[in-house]
Amino acid sequence: MKKLHKIITSFVLLALMVSCTKGILNKTPLDQLSPDTFYNNETEAKMGLMGLYASIIPVNFSLPWYQYEFMSDNSGSMDWTGSMAFSSWEQNSSTVTAIEKWKLAYQTIVRVNTFLANIEKATMDETIKTQMKAEAMFLRAYMYADLVHFYGDVPLILKVQTLEEAKVARTPKSDVLNAVYTDLDYAAANLPVSYESANIGQATKGAALAFKTRTLLYNENWTEAAKAAKDVMDLGVYDLFPDYEGLFKEENENNKEVIFDIQYIKDLQAQPWPTAPTVFDDWPCGNVNLSLVDAYYMTNGLAIDNPSSGYDEQNPYINRDPRMAASIVLPGSMRGSSIFIPATLSISQGMTGIKTRKYADLNNPNKGNCGINTILMRYADILLMRAEALIASGVTTQEVYDLINQVRARVNMPKIETVEGTGLNQEQLQQILHHERRVEFFMEGTRYSDIRRWKEESAIHNTYGYVLSKLSDPLDKNKWIFERTKVDTRSFDPAKGWLWPIPQTELQNNEKLTQNPGY
Repeated sequence: MKKLHKIITSFVLLALMVSCTKGILNKTPLDQLSPDTFYNNETEAKMGLMGLYASIIPVNFSLPWYQYEFMSDNSGSMDWTGSMAFSSWEQNSSTVTAIEKWKLAYQTIVRVNTFLANIEKATMDETIKTQMKAEAMFLRAYMYADLVHFYGDVPLILKVQTLEEAKVARTPKSDVLNAVYTDLDYAAANLPVSYESANIGQATKGAALAFKTRTLLYNENWTEAAKAAKDVMDLGVYDLFPDYEGLFKEENENNKEVIFDIQYIKDLQAQPWPTAPTVFDDWPCGNVNLSLVDAYYMTNGLAIDNPSSGYDEQNPYINRDPRMAASIVLPGSMRGSSIFIPATLSISQGMTGIKTRKYADLNNPNKGNCGINTILMRYADILLMRAEALIASGVTTQEVYDLINQVRARVNMPKIETVEGTGLNQEQLQQILHHERRVEFFMEGTRYSDIRRWKEESAIHNTYGYVLSKLSDPLDKNKWIFERTKVDTRSFDPAKGWLWPIPQTELQNNEKLTQNPGY
């Protein structure tokens, strides 16, 4: 699909160049391909489809996945693009992230509706046409599932609108979800299980079933969520990639664990996450909350507050869950001959002394030009979502243990039976599942959604880091003192609850919209 993106980009640039030579009285749009003169054949339909995939890429810096980490209890951030406002429940209807998320979703939905309305006239193989429609419906479902998760009731628009039809009231969430499931079912029935290399990255049957699993789980339909997850597993095409750290490196892209991702290309469509020199050294955002560091168990499977764990607060990174070092730039971490010394950072305000490593290209000297794909769904999530759905529906059988143990085994962490024991009740297994999701998916944008859907008010707490001046000696790390300090104050606002505000700009443009409580 990366190759196909290059072809599409080149074609569009050529089309724009040619259009500039046309007469000024020609009414055909010169800045875009018009549906009235497009979608004549398979090549044009494929270009339109690639435009739909391009529309889900977050080009605004308020939208990439890492912003949702900043909103959660995993990370801290300077007040950048609205993430801090959401993390402390100070957001309002003018907060940029709420505006941009709504805008990107409906931009994609409008494009999908236009594509579906026009592809019917294309002269092409009907089987390929059906598959393209399924891909488009998958992307529409992806956007609507996200919208109802954050905003609740939203306008449901499934066709091209006239100007008179443009102002639409909010549709009940249940009706929107029914439309999501309809689109995903169509996609699952008409998409291939896999693609040849040139088309890798496009939606598959597994992707449709996986996002159906997530949507059902987020909306507490436990039985159906467990079934959908099992349907993904039964495809037999996915498995855990053996190297957790390597899973997020460019050389291992499109491996057997990846179900759906955003494809990035150096020099053409670089990903929005800064590369190693920025993450490791001077970028002031992307700090890790000490509460996340504390959450990683020791390699013996015990929490650090367990007296038998062997934890030493002055050697806090010894014998810890390997996922911690794979995901976090720890004080004293090395990159070549460089050492990460928090006290020497050019910007120290709001810094915790711990930074993010996952998705950072440690060998790339070119800041802002990283080609690592962003994984939106992977097989480990399917295993843990099935486990969660089973637990929530009252199932506490061995299968639940086995599903979680598979994820732990990848990083050689002990089985549940070895540490937490057997015969655990529903609440105990839920706590284990919640912990496992946090340490497995850090820096993948899921923690904030998990907190919100679990309504976990206890997770809305202050951000802590280290006193940077005590981590300063570049020659002798043995002189470092790990002393905690509060970096940021956060508190939950029950008046706003768990939903985001409807953007003020949308309310002003559409009098049929209503606002969520607390805003």
